[in-house]
Amino acid sequence: MMQRIRKLLTHPGFRAEPVHVLWRAAVWGACVLARRAPVFALTSGGEKIRVPPDMRYTSVMTYLMRDWTEPELRRLEQFLRPGDVFIDVGANIGVYALKGARIVGPAGRVVAVEPGRDAGRLLTENVALNGYRHIAIVPKALADQEGQATLHHIPLGDDPQAFSLLSGAGHEAGEQVEMTTLDRLVADLGLARIDCIKIDVEGAEHMVLGGGRASIGRWHPTVIFEINCPTGADSGTPPDAAWDILAGFGYRFSRLVDGKLRDLDRMPTEFCNIIARHPDRR
Repeated sequence: MMQRIRKLLTHPGFRAEPVHVLWRAAVWGACVLARRAPVFALTSGGEKIRVPPDMRYTSVMTYLMRDWTEPELRRLEQFLRPGDVFIDVGANIGVYALKGARIVGPAGRVVAVEPGRDAGRLLTENVALNGYRHIAIVPKALADQEGQATLHHIPLGDDPQAFSLLSGAGHEAGEQVEMTTLDRLVADLGLARIDCIKIDVEGAEHMVLGGGRASIGRWHPTVIFEINCPTGADSGTPPDAAWDILAGFGYRFSRLVDGKLRDLDRMPTEFCNIIARHPDRR
């Protein structure tokens, strides 16, 4: 409990809006007790979202921190423009997809990829809340091959939406899902280009990139991806697997620190998000 409190107090969202966050914490406690899931605004732009009334990570962080949850979500406007095509891989309940849809507007397109049954249901409900017609929901897992696979439940943060294609110590067999590749997805949806991809697939980021080499090489989209996920280490995946794939295409890397991009000359050792950009798109 003390660890959670310390994490809350040091979170950038709390430091920026302490009164709002504390008020939301009190309201959320009442919602959990009443088993009530209110609709609320994810950002000042007005995107509507609903989360399950529980104390699990996704629900608590989304309700308390809104788009302060991750620096890249908060600053998503730095990577997307009106009319862009955005692919959200591991969309979960839709926080990136919803904000992305507002930024790219009706002239743009968002593809929300989420294979998890429970997360996919919540994602569909949240898209419907906003009436977005330019979000396509794909209930499949992106990987480096097509076929069937098992999504393994990860007991991380007590979150029922945390799944990975990778198996590891302590992971539970979850559900059977269909796999496809990024290149096949592009062809199936008839996408004319990709401008930005966000990948959060609990250590399997390299598999997503491995199945999208043609698309990445053709359009050089900005890629926001996780590194050093504990799931990857448990499965024996090299920590720099995703980094190396993008480096092979000539990408350069940075992190968001206090709202500003800071270039990286080597891969960080901590669990975090990385922004990969190709010189051709700058």
